[in-house]
Amino acid sequence: MDEEGQWINKKEPCKDQQKLMLLLKDVEEKLADLKARWPFHSVQPRMVAEREDLEEERERLMRLLDDQQ
Repeated sequence: MDEEGQWINKKEPCKDQQKLMLLLKDVEEKLADLKARWPFHSVQPRMVAEREDLEEERERLMRLLDDQQ
């Protein structure tokens, strides 16, 4: 996601490594927050979907960073 909470277009990857690292940090913070709020029972489907989206975005950002090195 970018600063406005929008996902980066997968067809137009960001070339700035520093920006990618900031985005990755943001996604990881959101994922940690979500996991901290994760209930022991009766997880809501929207929370599962949000976790999957964040994990996919984290993986994508990590691949983009690896490609730049």
